[in-house]
Amino acid sequence: MADDLDDLLDEVESKFCCSTSASKQSTYALKQTDQKCANPEDKKQSRKQQCKKVQHDNDDIDVMLQEILDEDYQPISTHEPTADKTFTIDSCSQTMSKKCCPVFLGGSSVPHGVGTSVSQRACNHLRCTSCDFSVIMFEDHEWDSSCDYLFFRNNMPDYHKLKAKLRRKRGGRAYACQCSWHSTLTLSDLREQQQLKWVCGKHKE
Repeated sequence: MADDLDDLLDEVESKFCCSTSASKQSTYALKQTDQKCANPEDKKQSRKQQCKKVQHDNDDIDVMLQEILDEDYQPISTHEPTADKTFTIDSCSQTMSKKCCPVFLGGSSVPHGVGTSVSQRACNHLRCTSCDFSVIMFEDHEWDSSCDYLFFRNNMPDYHKLKAKLRRKRGGRAYACQCSWHSTLTLSDLREQQQLKWVCGKHKE
């Protein structure tokens, strides 16, 4: 950094000194011309020409200095890095959706929503990782004991076909995807039902 600064000063000094010398010579020539010019009008005209030349030399000095400064100028960006913007967007996306932890199932008397260890709510955004179907629920119902895999495989998610195996059950809640089904009356942890490959599909606020 120090070497670059020294080089810059040497360059300015060499250019400035040369131009200053030229300006001095122009001033000296102006005086000599004044002495030679006997006619006042000629003297006045000669002085104007010499002044223009001196002004031109000074303009050249300003231009050279500006060029040197422009070469060393490095603009400072005021924009945020792309990574920071990406991080901000991702953070917002995370705050807009929540997942149940743990995931609860429950009868119709259990409120549904985002379940936590403190707020024990039955998840109503379940999704099956096996058949990739959303899990549907029927309030105050339970599945008939005769239900089997083929019934749900062939009839999901048509309610008019599924209701053939639904039975009225006050306080109950019937769950089903394309490959599994479950009926419950009380709050229970999904981890206790290991045959069900269901997960919370996230709740949007």
